[in-house]
Amino acid sequence: MLLVHFFHRLEEGQKSPMLKRLGIFLFLGNVTLPLYAILDPDQALTWHRSLPLHFCGMNYILIAVNCFARNRFVFLFTAFLGTVGGIHGILTPQLTVGDAPLVLVDYYMRHTAIIFLPIIMARSFGFQFVRFGWMWIYVVAALLSSSIGVFNWVLNTFFADDILANYMYMWEAPKADNPFVPKWPWPYYIFALHAGLNLNMVVINVIYRWRSPLASAAHLPRWKQLLT
Repeated sequence: MLLVHFFHRLEEGQKSPMLKRLGIFLFLGNVTLPLYAILDPDQALTWHRSLPLHFCGMNYILIAVNCFARNRFVFLFTAFLGTVGGIHGILTPQLTVGDAPLVLVDYYMRHTAIIFLPIIMARSFGFQFVRFGWMWIYVVAALLSSSIGVFNWVLNTFFADDILANYMYMWEAPKADNPFVPKWPWPYYIFALHAGLNLNMVVINVIYRWRSPLASAAHLPRWKQLLT
């Protein structure tokens, strides 16, 4: 929250340069674990585990991009999915690449960043939610996760390894003590994940709408408008 207040108190002319500096820092953070894996013989880079194909990894890249692009659709995506993933990642962590000290620092830094960067974009740069935006983002999330499920299947079927690809937890349920992750077999637990995602996004929508006004009619969720 200190970073949120810091940006909010900056002069208008200082906010944009500071956001770009933060974006550079976040981009550098994206290479931390790959470099660590290259330098540490006990760590291994693998197609099945090391790609940033969980929603949290995607959002960490996107918040860095949006420090420069300031795209409304990217803001919506990160505000909904980054907040959900960041909160649950901190409350019920899934350390898929180990628990070395640097890995832990990187993990919590990433999950904290994807929660608070959208708040900075909303409070200090005027980004707002569009009507029914959470529904649009759910559709995108469902399509993405389904595609990643196919990608998991391709890796695990045609490029079998000792480690299974489980990006977005579409191959097997995450091992977490989380009420939104029931111990059901595949694919039934996925329905619970989707229901939990929708519930979380509705709550986030209420909170953001309460803290800032709804975007005007000119910003209703039409793909052409959102992507400009």
